[in-house]
Order: sequence, then C-alpha cells, then structure tokens
Amino acid sequence: MKVTITPSPLSGTMVMPPSKSYSHRALICAELGGGQVLNLGDSADIRATKQCMEALKTGTAMDANESGSTLRFMIPLALALNGRLEIKGSRRLMERPLDDYFRIFEEQGVKYKTENSVLTAEGRLRAGDYRLRGDVSSQFITGLLLALPLLEGDSRIILTTGLQSKGYVDMTVEVLEKFGIKIDNTENGYYVSGGQKYRPAEYTVEGDFSQAGFFMAMGRINCLGLNPASIQGDRATVEVYRRMGMEIRETDGGYSTNGIADVPAVVDVGQIPDFVPVLACVMATVPGESRIVNAGRLRIKESDRLAAVTQELRRLGADVEEGEDYLVIRGGKPLRGGVCASHNDHRIAMALAALSPHVEGELTVDGAECVNKSMPDFWERFAMLGGKIR
Repeated sequence: MKVTITPSPLSGTMVMPPSKSYSHRALICAELGGGQVLNLGDSADIRATKQCMEALKTGTAMDANESGSTLRFMIPLALALNGRLEIKGSRRLMERPLDDYFRIFEEQGVKYKTENSVLTAEGRLRAGDYRLRGDVSSQFITGLLLALPLLEGDSRIILTTGLQSKGYVDMTVEVLEKFGIKIDNTENGYYVSGGQKYRPAEYTVEGDFSQAGFFMAMGRINCLGLNPASIQGDRATVEVYRRMGMEIRETDGGYSTNGIADVPAVVDVGQIPDFVPVLACVMATVPGESRIVNAGRLRIKESDRLAAVTQELRRLGADVEEGEDYLVIRGGKPLRGGVCASHNDHRIAMALAALSPHVEGELTVDGAECVNKSMPDFWERFAMLGGKIR
C-alpha cells in the first residue's frame, strides 16, 4: 500500500496507544497466572503473542509472525513448560540473532534446528547459570526471566557485557512482580528462585512513549495517556527533544509540544534504539551537525535501520553520513518530496510521516501498511491531526 502525504501543519490532541512492550509482558503473565489486562494493545505483534500463548497451552506450533519480542519470549517458555518447541516467523524475523539461545541449547543438550523459517527444539530447560551478552537484545533476558521462575531449581542470569535497553528489562521485572514473581538484582545480572507460581492480577497497560516520540515531532500536539513517572526507556525521548530545543510541557495526563527542534545534538541511543528513525528525521530539520551514536544494534531490527534511514533521508535531500554504529546528520537543508520505501519497518514509515510537514512537495511512503505491526490505526490518527493523505 502506498500513502501519499501532502505536507500540512499538524496539531491536535491524541491519546497515545497502549505500550506494546508492556502489553506483551502483561498478556503473557496474565495467561500464565490468570487475572485481567486492561488497555491491552491491539497490533500484529500483540496478536502474534496471543496466538503463541494459545499454542503454548496445547503444545502446538507457534507463529511469531514478524515479532521479535514474541519469538524470543516464547522460546524459553515453551521449553520450560513443554520441553519442546516449534515456532515460525515471517520476513526477516528468523534472520535476527538467536545465538545466545542456541549456545544455551548446546550447553543443556537441547536438540534444535532451523529450517524454512521454522525453529524446532526438543528438551527441557534446566535451572542453573545462564550467561548472556547484554548488548545484543534485552529480549533474551526477558524471555529467561519469564521462564526461569517455573523451573524446579534456582537460576542466575549472568551478563557478560553491559546491559543495553535496560528499561525493557526493568519493565519485565515490574510486570512479573505484579503477577507474584520475584526477581532479585545481582551485581552482574539477576537471581531467579525456582518453583514460583504466577498469581492472578489486574494490570492496566500505560501509554506508549515509543509511539509518543513520533507524535511529539509532528507539530503542536497534546499527547495524552502518558505516565511521567514511567520506567519505559523511551521516556528519555522527552528530555532528548527538550535538549534539541523543542518546547515540551508536562500536562495533566501527558505532554504538549510545539514539535520544533532547532538545536543540534549528540545522542547515545544505546538505551533507546527504537527512537532512532524519528530522531534522525528530526535532526534532518535542525541546522548544524547532529550525531546518533552507539547504534549498531539498529542493523538487526525489522530492517537495517541505519541503512534504511540513511537511504530515505538522502532521497529527500538530507546530508547523512552512515557509519558502522553511528549517523552524522548535517541538518537544516531544504527537504524535497519524493517516493520513499518503508523497508517493511513500521518505525521507518511513521518517522517519514512525522517528517512530512518539513518537506517541500508530496511525500509518498511505499509499504505504508507495515504500521500494522505496532499501530494499525496510525494513518487514521495522522489524518485526525490534519494530515492530508491519499
């Protein structure tokens, strides 16, 4: 699907969708322990987790679709509960790194193979020490934190590098505690007591700061449904935007913004990788040289986001230098319209939409349906704020 945007000022009030990251975690815990999840997100990724949790109960094949969270959360859960696993993925999903899990399989004698985008494994996880890199994906850590409490013995997760995207692991621990699971922090990881049981709980999912990053950049937008005290890592987007000169004011229930940044910045995105596509687009509008650093993990997302962002911004006339783990953006140059690819990446498509008010001429996003992964009604929301699309 192609969406063509005629640039126009955007303004209005928008209630942010439920956090996708919290929704995954709360849904899994509620299925394991009972209870109710209020304000649960509805997107292709969350539907994939629902399907996989149903399959987990029956021991049947799982389909993670394109959801990296679903894939990495289900693998240890299935082996802890059922001792076997069959899970498939779509597009790039099964190309994303699973090496830390494969190494654990080999250490514990779990037999596995990947063939035709389907991973099968046979063998039950055992309690013990789990050594993991902390700089590949926090999803491995979350997957184990969900599964290890169900084993008979105690376990330790030992991080062999610094932990990036720590906010996502903190979210996992918070939700687990709500459903009766206790996780202890250690000097270099986590201690997980075995033999625990998930308990029924009622959990309300808060608004998504990851999605708010797009709307805050669009114009004079009042973003509601956000918790200023949230532990979501992407809450840092508020301070990054403020550092770049954007006027953002905390309101009753959220933040209001003018959507205009005018100060170049250097931003370390090690803890906020999902922010990169829209951050790069904002930087393209700011006069002067800005940098995005510590961004190597962006190459193993739904797309190679560093390459994708570079390609599309250059297509619009921006001056972007791409390095192995960084971008240098020399912003403030006139941006022209054109046809851009989404790279089947929801965050690329939404970032281009947020950039559209700053573009001279129509901007077409090819593959615009990819927003279904996280926000199926994104284009309707965009139109409600004054976006002119066809």
